[in-house]
Amino acid sequence: MKTKIYKIWMLIAFISLASCEDFLDVNPDLGLTEEDVFSSYESTRGYLDNCYEVLLDIHHWRSQGLDRTTVNALSDEAGSPYNGNIAQVLNSGAWSNRWAGIPEIGWGGTAGYDQGSAITNAVYAIRIANKVIARLVDSQVPGVSANQTNELLGQAYFFRAWYYFQIIQRVGGMPALDKAFSSDDNTDLERLTYSQSSELLIEDLNKAIPLLPDAWNENEFGRVTKGAAMAVKSMATLYAASPLMQNDTSSTQYLSYSQAWTERAAEYANDVLKYINAGSGGANFRLMDKSEYKNIFYTDGIQASPESIWFRLDAGKRSSQSRGLRCNYIPQYFSGGTGNDATAYSNPTQNIVDMFEVINGTSAYPISDSRSGYDPTNPFVNRDPRFYNNVIVPGEEWGVNASGKAIYQELYVDGRDYKINLASQYTRNRMFTGYMIKKYLWPEANTFTSKYDIFNLNSIYIRVAQIYLDYAEAMNEAYGPNADPKGYGLTAVQAINIIRNRVDMPNVLAEFTTNKDVFRDRIRNERAVELMWENHRWHDLRRWMIAEDVFKNPIRGLVATPPTGHASVADKSTLNFTYEYIDLPTEQRVFNLRNYWYPVSETDAQDLYNYKQNPGW
Repeated sequence: MKTKIYKIWMLIAFISLASCEDFLDVNPDLGLTEEDVFSSYESTRGYLDNCYEVLLDIHHWRSQGLDRTTVNALSDEAGSPYNGNIAQVLNSGAWSNRWAGIPEIGWGGTAGYDQGSAITNAVYAIRIANKVIARLVDSQVPGVSANQTNELLGQAYFFRAWYYFQIIQRVGGMPALDKAFSSDDNTDLERLTYSQSSELLIEDLNKAIPLLPDAWNENEFGRVTKGAAMAVKSMATLYAASPLMQNDTSSTQYLSYSQAWTERAAEYANDVLKYINAGSGGANFRLMDKSEYKNIFYTDGIQASPESIWFRLDAGKRSSQSRGLRCNYIPQYFSGGTGNDATAYSNPTQNIVDMFEVINGTSAYPISDSRSGYDPTNPFVNRDPRFYNNVIVPGEEWGVNASGKAIYQELYVDGRDYKINLASQYTRNRMFTGYMIKKYLWPEANTFTSKYDIFNLNSIYIRVAQIYLDYAEAMNEAYGPNADPKGYGLTAVQAINIIRNRVDMPNVLAEFTTNKDVFRDRIRNERAVELMWENHRWHDLRRWMIAEDVFKNPIRGLVATPPTGHASVADKSTLNFTYEYIDLPTEQRVFNLRNYWYPVSETDAQDLYNYKQNPGW
């Protein structure tokens, strides 16, 4: 892979000090002059490319400073058995700046690297983008051509919008961050509403879209494209339409979707789908079929899957994937070692497992439906095919050992992996769910074969399936399940069925498509299943304002007990397990009305008159 996304460490250390600033800190830049940085096209691009470096790396072992866990463990789709993970603190509901810079919530700490706080990194990247935009708009980069100017401006406008979106989806409307603040500027600014902030980022994306290419050449692969900008515009508009985002900064209430914003979200999602289906200018995005499904998430021979629209390209870092895989996804025996890295893997909950439907005949049903044929004593039969792609169950064969013999995941009582979790000082105070994630794993990714680097494991932020799901949600809220008054050629129901049918799932039952409210639940279930563990569920629960209701239900797991004499059975997948479904007291979530918005920087809220803290904080 020959990607030419460069970073300039020396320049970034001196020119962009957002890493040690609060939100509106205006300490002057030190060291190298800006004229040195913006002296050529190459140095300007190298400076801007730091915006790629601070993109969230979902698979890193310290992603967002969460430390051997995942943001999914804040929702109902993942548990985190590691004793020391910060998710435990966040799940207590007691969010505070005393953890600033460490978890997802934090505003402080060090920026400029891919494990930093999402908000800290966003502020850092916005400052970079603003400096680049200011210089290029004023023609202050010597020798840069018109094409080079457009290329850089397109990326800079995109990044200013993307990172601004990362901030506002967490904390709500913010002041316009459309300049790099200096000591002469008035920084005591009022926060905008979420809608006003969204208009600003959409304006930036509208500037970026005509400037960005449909596709880059091979040496530049991984840079942001026109399709990525269109997809972010669609996603950000759906967020702006959501119930939480109808609140202003003075109070948080349970509100409904915005009709005007849902109509716009449907329009923009339709624009992306039409663009994808046209395959314009070498943009080869497509919905991958069932046989390719696992390779949406990890790829070989190509740098990113055709379904990936906006992603962090880590194809050049295959050799460094092993720690993230071991910490996040793999039990100790499978990963090797005895320390916290080897026992910290996160696991899917029973809650998310129960969202996968059962196929019975030509139809598919929720497990709660008597027509499904679901049998809790034999629970893994005839499930949605995505379940088998995403989840490893007790006794399942997965991988081979050093002698080439099959490894069975002994996640059951008295099994190898079960006993390790109980005995390890790093996990024995926690409960685990009884499952493993398969979505991001290949069988060779283990300590016995050490083939952690045979596939590219990229962080995907938006893929084609999400656009269909975004479209379905927006269309349903704007016009209902079966209407298409604008002539887009696709109803909400049809969009959902496209996603289901590509993995051989039957259409949604007609009885669930009779009205907006009923179909809303199926859209949300479909989104949970299709986008499982892709860093969406936590933010979806918040923007829909259903987190409190969801977390009233306990986070649950599975205890699988094998029959007597199981140790002598070679093929563990044939064991006749007895299943018990249990609550996990160490995985419960505390979530109140104030938790829908993260707190803004406490220092800024206290020091500035007009810049207000979020309600309840």
